[in-house]
Formats: sequence, C-alpha cells, structure tokens
Amino acid sequence: MLHRNRFAALVLVLAVLPWGCSSSNPAPPVPVEGSDLSALAGRWTGEYSSLETGRSGSIVFELKSGDKVARGDVLMVPRQSDGSSPKLPGTSETLATMPQVLNISFVNATGGVLRGTMDPYRDPACDCQVQTTFVGRLTGDVIEGTFTTTPQGAGTISTGRWKMARQKKS
Repeated sequence: MLHRNRFAALVLVLAVLPWGCSSSNPAPPVPVEGSDLSALAGRWTGEYSSLETGRSGSIVFELKSGDKVARGDVLMVPRQSDGSSPKLPGTSETLATMPQVLNISFVNATGGVLRGTMDPYRDPACDCQVQTTFVGRLTGDVIEGTFTTTPQGAGTISTGRWKMARQKKS
C-alpha cells in the first residue's frame, strides 16, 4: 500500500511538473541577483520537509549561465489527516489535501549563501495566506538550508529543511 501511494504521488508530480526533455523550462521566471550567480548555474532538483507541519515536496530550479532570470518552483504535498500519502485527483479529497505548485519569487546568491522568498500562498493547515523565506549554503553541487513560513496575521510560524543537488549534464 505504501509503495502504491508513493507511486501515485510520483505520477501526480510528473503530471504537474511537465519538465520532460524539452529545452524550454515551463516553470515561472525567478529573478536572481548576487555575486555568485555563476556558481548557481545549472539544473537543480531536491526536496524539502517540515516536521512541524508534516508537509514535504520537491524543488526544481534552473539557471542558465549568464542569465539573471531562473526558472523554478516547489511542489507542496500536504500531510493527509490519516497520515497516508496524497490521493490522486478525482477521489473524495478536497483541494486542501491535494499537492499544489508554489512559485519561487526571488533568489539572491552571495558569499556562498542562497536566500530567497516564495510567492505568498494559502496554507492548507490554517486556511490562511503565508509567506515563506529560505536560506541555504552552496557547497559544490549541493545547496542545503532551512526555511521559515510565517502566516499573515495570527498563526504559528513553522520551519523546515531543504536540499538540492545540481544535476550532471548528460
């Protein structure tokens, strides 16, 4: 059962993130700045998770050498109330329990440190708007860091960890 749920989540990720073998990346544009942009060039993939919220997901980020605009997004997978993996669309699940694509709105890479923000989005746990910021350290072909999600208005601030690796050119 666990493998079937993971497979269903993978199918959903592949359906939502149509990266394929295309040379053009359909993810939203992300403004980037800083003195370390050349170190950030490439296609990065990874994951994030929060023990506090039980959410996790995937990260895809791509910056072509010499560009000041990257492409990337995050797929957020909410924790199910019964602790299981997400269900595929068409089941009795509500939109609040379905994975959603979140947009990265800004990235700065300076001094081996990557900082950025996500576009505000509706958090499925509190049904409120939240803002997420992230920071990580670039070490070779790996970026690893933390993120903080802050509700607008009242609510509990949550944190988590993320990690991405640069994909080798084929």
